[in-house]
Amino acid sequence: MTQRYFEDINIDDELEPLERLPSEDTAIDFFGRGNPTNPAFADAAAGRQQGFGGALVPGLLKISWMTEYAGRWAGPESRVKSIRVAFRRPDLAGKPLVLAGRVVDKREEDGKKVVELEVATLAGGEPSVRGNIQVEVPSRG
Repeated sequence: MTQRYFEDINIDDELEPLERLPSEDTAIDFFGRGNPTNPAFADAAAGRQQGFGGALVPGLLKISWMTEYAGRWAGPESRVKSIRVAFRRPDLAGKPLVLAGRVVDKREEDGKKVVELEVATLAGGEPSVRGNIQVEVPSRG
């Protein structure tokens, strides 16, 4: 994992896309097979009965992937400060998801170097989750 420094980051820099393939087991095991909140998260058959076509990928799993994606891009000396997301539509397990992002702002806040990223989870080229992630990065000097 490469460390990125504030001075080397530019607005409109693109993050390299990353494909994730959430298996049915990954999606179901995230909350546990006995998850009482919605059977579509715990059982593919229940998801099909609800008209989704299979097990749903939990939103919290997608948020964790987005956070990891931003943190890995920024590097080991960086820290994810905040994340805000908006869910657009559900995703099905077994279908590839692509994480993509770009730098939309960089600034100094209280002596800290902060980079703001716009990140999305894409399914079939369409965003299913959009997010704004603020990452604190080190300075070279």
